[in-house]
Amino acid sequence: MAANVNTGDEDANIFRFQDLYLKTKPDEYYDYPDSLRENKMPIVIDNGACNCRVGWAFDENPRLQFKNVVAKQRGRKDADTSTQIGNDISNIEVVRWLLKTQFDRNIVTHYDVQEVTFDYIFSHLGIKTQGMVDHPIVLTEPLCNPNYCRQLMSELLFECYHVPKVAYGVDSLFSLYYNQPKAASTDAIILSSGYQATHVIPVINGRVNSTNCKRINIGSSHATSFMHRLLQLKYPAHFTAITLSRSEELTNEHCYMAVDYQDELNDWNSLEYYYENVHKIQLPFTPIPGSSLSAKDKEERKQQQVKRLQAMNAKRREERLAAEQEKLQQLMSIQELLEDEDEDAFNRALEKFGYSSADELQTAVNKLTLSMQRIKDKILGVEQTEDSNNQETTCKEEPVYDLIDIPDEALTLEQKEEKRRQRILKNASDARLKSKKAREEQRAQQELEMKEMEAKRQVDFDGWISDIRTQRQDLLESRAQRQQLKSQLAKRKSQASQERMRILTQLAHGKSVSGKGQEDTFGLNDDDWNVYKAINKEAGDSDSEAEQDKLAEVEQLLAEYDPEFQKEMLAQQQVGMTFDLTEYYQLHLGVERIRVPELLFQPSMIGVEQAGIAETLEYVLSRYPMDVQNNLVQNIFMTGGNTMYPNMKTRLDKELLAMRPFQSAFKIHTANNPLLDSWYGARKWTLSQNVCYITKAEYEEKGGEYLKEHITSNTFVPTPK
Repeated sequence: MAANVNTGDEDANIFRFQDLYLKTKPDEYYDYPDSLRENKMPIVIDNGACNCRVGWAFDENPRLQFKNVVAKQRGRKDADTSTQIGNDISNIEVVRWLLKTQFDRNIVTHYDVQEVTFDYIFSHLGIKTQGMVDHPIVLTEPLCNPNYCRQLMSELLFECYHVPKVAYGVDSLFSLYYNQPKAASTDAIILSSGYQATHVIPVINGRVNSTNCKRINIGSSHATSFMHRLLQLKYPAHFTAITLSRSEELTNEHCYMAVDYQDELNDWNSLEYYYENVHKIQLPFTPIPGSSLSAKDKEERKQQQVKRLQAMNAKRREERLAAEQEKLQQLMSIQELLEDEDEDAFNRALEKFGYSSADELQTAVNKLTLSMQRIKDKILGVEQTEDSNNQETTCKEEPVYDLIDIPDEALTLEQKEEKRRQRILKNASDARLKSKKAREEQRAQQELEMKEMEAKRQVDFDGWISDIRTQRQDLLESRAQRQQLKSQLAKRKSQASQERMRILTQLAHGKSVSGKGQEDTFGLNDDDWNVYKAINKEAGDSDSEAEQDKLAEVEQLLAEYDPEFQKEMLAQQQVGMTFDLTEYYQLHLGVERIRVPELLFQPSMIGVEQAGIAETLEYVLSRYPMDVQNNLVQNIFMTGGNTMYPNMKTRLDKELLAMRPFQSAFKIHTANNPLLDSWYGARKWTLSQNVCYITKAEYEEKGGEYLKEHITSNTFVPTPK
């Protein structure tokens, strides 16, 4: 794993994607001199589930290193041009859905893909011999590779490529052979963690003990997938920018193994620790280009915005007017029941609609009438003077109130009922006249204010805009206070709730709010409306609606005349809040830095019902007597890409200290190059004098599953025995 490289910014924890796993360079085609063909130089192939490494036995380093994947365009017949392999794939994310591999977990099962990979290898090595590869092949295979899979691989090499001989070896055993000179006679226990699986391999007297080998189906591919899921769930707005290749880079470049996972989780809960250790990954982004509209286009766009705002307000008013008209018709139909002297039906209707008296009903009618008139004035203009309900009232015959001034003592029982009805009707009529007069006064006041505002706009435009903004701010504050009052009334012990209960108690005892008088006349005076607003849980909806209408008018004026207001509204619509754009395009790697590698010790984090490395190692050791255990733990050898996490050796040391007997000794060794030591070990073994090849004749005589055992090979178990 490469060291973390920051951007040189002020914040040392900010990094940029290097896109190391996207930027690939096609492999070159090497020459094939006669000396290689005449000397029958062996070809060493480390056929890994993630990367393939290939070279001649005399090479100091592999000539070819590429991802072991194939991308073939579907439906195309020109296989030579449509198939891309390894480093020929310039951007692996573009063809992610086309990728194929020969591996199922860490076992080769798709030999058509393996054949394409071999073609790629031999062609880039420059081999030109017609119809055959006349060189011995040293090939790595998985631990405990099934005989059937080896049979198909031998068949492919001998029958298709006509190689003279083949040798198979286990990658992790090749790595041990390369790092430890006495590997042929040593006792060791190998922890090999690769792309698809992790193995615990006991080695006794230089030979693998296959009976007690254990595999854990967790590798770096699972860690990459886990990181990918975590970040896409954490940053759904950057779903497409978080690719598997970038997740792989983050996993390999920024993660580390926690020495004590639970303690470090607690550390990450501290904000101070978080800001000191979080890695911020800056995503690339394209700034929004500046507007290239002309002044005329901007003016047209502004007018269109104003028209859209006006249309929205008009539609909202019409919908509200229709709803209030329907409600008013219902209330007036209840009043007609009283005029028709159907008192029982009238009382039932009052109860149904939630009113306690005819006076309360009349108050609701008055409020609805006033509200509808305001809406009609806004829709049709301030010149509109009479609404349809008033016209209907004017057309009706003038009522007679001849019993109101006569004392009750001079009236019969029927006349007393008639007198009560006349008083209700007269109060309703007086309230309508008073409401009409108030509307006319309000209309006149609005016309005067509009004229004054228009005059001020023409004389002092900046001052006029400032006044409009002040009005808008006052309306917003009033609305905020009303919402605060609602929240206070919802709390039982708040001051607002206690004041409401005090007023309700006084009204229930027939007292006025001020404590004067005993007659229940609440609602007859306009001042009682202020009292009603004080005790109403909704805090005066009609006032809120009037303020909302006024706010819409003010914002419409600002949208039409104030360019700065238009920018503010546009910013609120696009963003909804103020934030730093650079920070918005950052991924914060916090607890994920230890959570992802922890899969090796806790596979259950992603639902894999298997033990982790520590438990598996303890189980394998428990299969041996104590003296053998002590020999094995003196040489614990770690290899494979996942062993490169920082603190991996320290974590394993802590786990072994907990599982081994008190004061017992153990030693942990790590491969010099966990990624390439398998190839280096295979090359070293190829150049030794103990190479055990399977010849073409042995293949034909003993079958494709046949394996010559050696210090780095699997154990051969014939099937059937």
